[in-house]
Amino acid sequence: MAISTSNNVGAGAAAGATTSSKATKADNSPEAIQERFMSLLVAQLKNQDPMAPMDNAAVTSQMAQLNTVTGISDLNKSMDTMVTAMGANQTVQATSMLGRSVLVDGSSVSLKGGEANGAFELKQPVDKLNVNVLDKGGNVIKTIDLGNAAKGVHEFKWDGTNSEGKTLPDGAYAFRIDASAAGVKVDASTMVKTEVQGVRNAGTAGAMLLTANGSEVALGSVKQIF
Repeated sequence: MAISTSNNVGAGAAAGATTSSKATKADNSPEAIQERFMSLLVAQLKNQDPMAPMDNAAVTSQMAQLNTVTGISDLNKSMDTMVTAMGANQTVQATSMLGRSVLVDGSSVSLKGGEANGAFELKQPVDKLNVNVLDKGGNVIKTIDLGNAAKGVHEFKWDGTNSEGKTLPDGAYAFRIDASAAGVKVDASTMVKTEVQGVRNAGTAGAMLLTANGSEVALGSVKQIF
């Protein structure tokens, strides 16, 4: 009976040690890493060959590596905290944009009451510039000749009429820019002018602006504020 009891206790202790070991290995916190390192170091010192003891330089090197690992872990935690705080602060600052109009990337215009506004950006001056308004099928329904234009951001207005002078119903339309300089095509970035109606904290992505045209854009994507 004594042997049986001893064996059971030993087995239970072994099982408990295994469970504890698994739990410790699953914990990657700096404290757990330090605990495991010290346990291994003590075991090495106890079982070292007296005729060939551990080199002090090797122990020092291992200690330095441990400090590096735990230091990086602490740094990562600090950075995560900082990013979260910056995101919250950016969201608070972005609330000052509520009700204001902004220019963001896009190629749509909203026609309302016979007026629609759009914008674009040119990387260089052009001597020929047309705004082509498109219907839902992608067909050109109106071409607005803007002549020439300098480098930079430009706005345009569309009166809501097609090429035949007929007033079109309110709604969403698209547009594209055809520009050239000395007969060579010039690329233009199209933009949408819309109103900021809300702000959302997107965590590490920062503040997101909820706009009147139903889009959600990052604060850093705003090209211009009015």
